[in-house]
Amino acid sequence: MVVRVATYNTALNRPFAGALAQALTQDKENSDFLDSQAVAVALVIRFNRPDILLLNEFDYDVDNIGLAAFCENYLENPSLPGSALAPPISYAYRFSAPVNTGLASGRDFDKDGIASDQGADALGFGDFPGQYGMAVLSQHPILIEKFRSFQHFLWSRMPSAKLPQRSSEQGGGWFDEADLAVLPLSSKSHWDLPIQLEDLELHLLCSHPTPPVFDGEERRNACRNHDEIRFWHDYIQGEDYMEDDAGLVGGLAKNAEFVVLGDLNASLKEGDAFSQSLRHLMQGLNIKHQDLPTSLGGFAHSPKKPWAKWHTASWRLCADYVLYPNWPHSRFSIHNQAVFWPKKSHPMSASVLHASDHRMIYLDLKKK
Repeated sequence: MVVRVATYNTALNRPFAGALAQALTQDKENSDFLDSQAVAVALVIRFNRPDILLLNEFDYDVDNIGLAAFCENYLENPSLPGSALAPPISYAYRFSAPVNTGLASGRDFDKDGIASDQGADALGFGDFPGQYGMAVLSQHPILIEKFRSFQHFLWSRMPSAKLPQRSSEQGGGWFDEADLAVLPLSSKSHWDLPIQLEDLELHLLCSHPTPPVFDGEERRNACRNHDEIRFWHDYIQGEDYMEDDAGLVGGLAKNAEFVVLGDLNASLKEGDAFSQSLRHLMQGLNIKHQDLPTSLGGFAHSPKKPWAKWHTASWRLCADYVLYPNWPHSRFSIHNQAVFWPKKSHPMSASVLHASDHRMIYLDLKKK
């Protein structure tokens, strides 16, 4: 049994609520009404054909109209331009859930004197609830009854949290007690979503930490990014401080099969993140940076950058990950892996460039 597990930041976010769903529900019989970016994203997915796929930056709507329309009008559409190269694909199992982006906080998190309830003052950066959301598509059963969400877990409840501090002249923490009483750790959410693979359950540990930039000297976003990644390290280690949204306390069960995936917005080698938490996570999984997937297109995009072949985004960083533990008792081995960033001569290159500023990353997991 070989299962392709992928993550893809699709950049299918729009400036107001309902805009993505509206764009994707146009008449699929008339190609003039197709969203060109969504076509490109769909072709990338159809060409690579992952069995299990996490979508980042796919706007969430409560009725999942956008997700259903994307599957039916784009992924499954035999008339989609480019279908000869990337034939239709269907996913029998779909999942999405609320995220923190755009949720009103009532607080002035960025300390500009205005509690706007949007952008940086929302519980997670966004201008409306669900912007930059997440979704999972699977050809294997999703065990929704075992799903765990940590959307509402407060950042301040993490032991030794890396909470941002004011400058030495001002002193004290950036966030006051009222801020910390409502501020979650997750800028979107943290999901533990099990998938049934024959006699095994594979836990998808999904997230999309905030970018470690767009802040100030206090580095509040970098601090949050650090701890959002640290959460998975602690969860895998079985720490008992985390409480999910249903009230269940504790981390991942010992010997559970899992994969960590998503746009983590951090790199061990480049960028502005506090990379210690990513380093600890990867060390715990026995994964070295040179073990990560690579691409020819990434190298061609930045030939003078020493880490270019590992880049997963056009802005020259390794930001997206599918991490499977390299442990002796792991039930799968990595059969193949890649960052899907082909050279410009490849027939899919134009779609890749038009789809998103991120690239799809996948692992082919082979059952031992």
